[in-house]
Amino acid sequence: MSHQDQTIPASAEVVVAGGGVIGTACAYYLAKRGVKVCLVEREDIGTGTTRAAAAAALLQTKTSAYKLGLASHSMQILDQLHQEFDSSFEFNHTGSLLVACDETELAVVKDMVSKLQSLGLDVQFLDGDDARRIMPVIGPKVIGASYSPSDAQINPLELVISFARQARKLGAQLCTFTEITHVETQGEKIVAVDTTRGKIMTETIVDATGVWSADLAKRVGFEIPVTPLKGELMVTEPMPPRMQGTLISARYLLSKASLEKSGDGTAPKRSVGITLVQVKHGNFIIGSTREVAGFDRRSTFAGICELSQQLVELSPSVSDLHIIRAYAGLRPITPDGMPIIARAPGLPGFIVAAGHGGDGLILSAITAEMVANLYTGQVEESIQLPLSFERFII
Repeated sequence: MSHQDQTIPASAEVVVAGGGVIGTACAYYLAKRGVKVCLVEREDIGTGTTRAAAAAALLQTKTSAYKLGLASHSMQILDQLHQEFDSSFEFNHTGSLLVACDETELAVVKDMVSKLQSLGLDVQFLDGDDARRIMPVIGPKVIGASYSPSDAQINPLELVISFARQARKLGAQLCTFTEITHVETQGEKIVAVDTTRGKIMTETIVDATGVWSADLAKRVGFEIPVTPLKGELMVTEPMPPRMQGTLISARYLLSKASLEKSGDGTAPKRSVGITLVQVKHGNFIIGSTREVAGFDRRSTFAGICELSQQLVELSPSVSDLHIIRAYAGLRPITPDGMPIIARAPGLPGFIVAAGHGGDGLILSAITAEMVANLYTGQVEESIQLPLSFERFII
């Protein structure tokens, strides 16, 4: 889906920087409210973090009441959009199983069940046999699991293309293969954006550039703590249907909790906790590693071996499949694991929508709704405050 030949506009009420799931969702929501929008993407739609996203929208991996609330609301909006967009993107509530293979992992699962039930999520604890009845690909080492019927399977690229297509129908201009080179300001006001294809007069920029959002923020004088986290994934050959839903290792949660940066935040440190899903074309997607490795997006032999080892342990019945692709992507993370969705202090025309980590797909709709509310002044402070800049200002 390329828009390389589209004429760049002389002006726009809002310039959305970034053509991933967050940027295209923001463009759609703003255009839906009648805002004149131009989306600028230096490559093509969906070619950044989104192209390496796993095909799942999960609720039962959310560890805070606030984040679970955001994700639940966003899931409801995605349900509505799926209907409004005439099912143009794959989205099905196929459920998920969070599984444990030893007593340490089992304690994590039981704790999550208790916590999520107290927060109102439909989730239940199962023993190993019941888990295998729901998902027969699970191997004999699984001794317990939590089951959530609400979790969904989603096609990342189809979602991005759907947002972009619908935004364009509503009048948004999508300028791909176009890079922002400079942001012109006068005092506390943005006046224009200079790009490799010309100048766009505007007073508002939405920074939805994901792992590159800190670079754009620096151009207007702000430091935001959004850094890349590498994740390696694999894809198997297509097979007839063997499973429905998403299989999540308890090590996935342990991996999220245990990853620590070195003193200077640059030395690689990898942890692994896999998820497994079979997409509608029959391929299995196995992900993922978590590694602090800067902007390195190369697959590694070590990463492939670690993913494969966990796959064999969790699901021996699919371990004989051929791997046809190994790839890596970058997730934009913040120190507290929550995104930044806020206006920049002292420069209200600069709105940041970044730092979603691995939750960009499920949080895309609620993020776009919040950005549209920020632009139109319909902000609910109690909802917006935990996502502000101020939480990082000492």
